Amino acid sequence: MSWRASQAESRRRHVARFDSDEVERYDALVGRLSPEDEDAYLAELAQALELRAGAAVLDAGAGSGTLTRILAQVPGLSLTALEPAPALLARLRARPELRNVVAVEGFCDSQADRRLFAAASFDAIVSRQLVNGLYDPLAAFRNWHHWLRPGGAVVVIEGLYDRSAWSGAWADEVDQLPMSACRSTATVPYLLEQAGFRVEAARMMDAVNARAATVTARYVVVARR
Repeated sequence: MSWRASQAESRRRHVARFDSDEVERYDALVGRLSPEDEDAYLAELAQALELRAGAAVLDAGAGSGTLTRILAQVPGLSLTALEPAPALLARLRARPELRNVVAVEGFCDSQADRRLFAAASFDAIVSRQLVNGLYDPLAAFRNWHHWLRPGGAVVVIEGLYDRSAWSGAWADEVDQLPMSACRSTATVPYLLEQAGFRVEAARMMDAVNARAATVTARYVVVARR
C-alpha cells in the first residue's frame, strides 16, 4: 500500500471539491485583493522580473484569476492562464478584464501534462499559491523548464503554511502533498535547481507581507532557464 493516494485520485478529489460553495469561499479568501494589495504584488513582481510588451507569460494554477488580473495591468503581455478546476476557470473567464487571456484547463505536474504546450512557448511562468498544492512539484518544474524559452524565468510566489492551514475538506491533503506545510524558503529553490533552473533569488515579500490582507507570510523565488 502506498503512503498516499494515486495522482489520478488526488486530481479527482481536487476538482470535485470546487463546487459552487467552495469557489465562493476560495474567491473570498484568495481571489479578491484591494487595489493597494494588487499594487504591492506588482511592486514585488517588478523587482523579480522585467516584463516587456509582447512577452508570453503563463499563470500556472491561475485559480479564479487573481494573479492573472495583476499581470494584465502590465501593458502588452500575451497571457495564458492554466487551471485544472472547471468551476474556477469559469470564474476567470467571466472576468471582463481577462477577456483577452487564453484560458486552458489542465494540471501541470505530470509528464503527460507536458503536451499542453509546445516547447519554448513562454518567456515567463508565474504562480501564486500553487506549489503547496502540487502532487508532484518536481514534475511541474520540469514541465515548466520545457515550456520556457532559453533565458526565460519562473517566478514562484508561495506561503509559509502550517499544518493547521489545511482544514475542513482539505485537511486530509496535508500528508498527501509534499509542499503542503513547508516552513522553509529553501525547498522550492532546491527543487527548481533539480529541474535544471538557475535560481536568482529567494526572499520574503516585504511589500505584500506588510499588507493587512496577508494572513500567511509570502515569499518569492525567481529562477531562470
